[in-house]
Amino acid sequence: MQKMFLKQKNIGILVGLVVLMFLNTVDVKAQQESIYTQYMFNTVSVNPAYAGTRNAMNMLFLSRQQWVGLDGAPRTYNFTMHTPLNNYKMGVGFSIVSDKVGPVDNFYFNVNYAYRVNITDEMVLSMGVKGGIYNYTVGLNNLNKGSGFDPAADGSFEQKLQPNAGMGLYLYTNKWYAGFSIPKLIQTDLSGTQISASNLSSLKRHYFLMAGYVHDLNEDFKLKPSFIYGVVEGAPTTAQLTGQVLYKDTYWLGASYRFGDAVSFLANVQLNKQLMVGYSYDYSVSNLGNYNHGSHEIIVSYDFDGFLKKKVISPRYF
Repeated sequence: MQKMFLKQKNIGILVGLVVLMFLNTVDVKAQQESIYTQYMFNTVSVNPAYAGTRNAMNMLFLSRQQWVGLDGAPRTYNFTMHTPLNNYKMGVGFSIVSDKVGPVDNFYFNVNYAYRVNITDEMVLSMGVKGGIYNYTVGLNNLNKGSGFDPAADGSFEQKLQPNAGMGLYLYTNKWYAGFSIPKLIQTDLSGTQISASNLSSLKRHYFLMAGYVHDLNEDFKLKPSFIYGVVEGAPTTAQLTGQVLYKDTYWLGASYRFGDAVSFLANVQLNKQLMVGYSYDYSVSNLGNYNHGSHEIIVSYDFDGFLKKKVISPRYF
């Protein structure tokens, strides 16, 4: 028992050192990865190492309408699918993201691959990579320019297709998880041969750290705290803390705080062993709150139970 504890402790120290090493290399220009309030159910979009960790083929659809009432506010649609290949201790999947912000349309397509290693009988380390494409389209001619005429924006349209790659680590048991990921490894310049002084037209490398834990309060109630922390060059760090209560493995209720940005309320229902639906509402606490009516996010998650020969013995809480 003492030997196992020392082994787990050494692994934790190693993961912590790796995370600190990566974070210290960041030159903390804009936040470009989509922000999700229900990140704890959409982990594969941020960390490719999550692929195949649910022991069932999973499909998830997410719709996020951010800052409702504000012209040009972000609208994000996300579809992911991933499944384990248990005979090979691997997971595979893909994700599609459509993200529109004002005149800018972003489209991501990524393929995820993960390999799992059993650290102990209950603890698993998953190591993941992903590769794909990023399509960036901006049409300034769609902007509302009022009564004036701006020749720089009239008829302006630009499209760029760029490669993407990412990596991640995901350490988990049935009760907790911890992960670190870099979903955008390749930094690319969207301005072509023109170099901007501020580098605002570049796709920047992103870093994410996440963790969560499920605690049994009694037979009926469970408490699940979690957090996600993001760093990108040239933008403020993002940090979100969430607390959720689960009743009889069926109903989730929770609240979340994204530092300096929003307070959120979450509700999820596990309709059966396979289907879960969820909704969250964000109330802006920044100065932007005076100009919008909040943000709405809906998710639908489905596990194809029976698709694999290995059945899920206990419910998954993340």
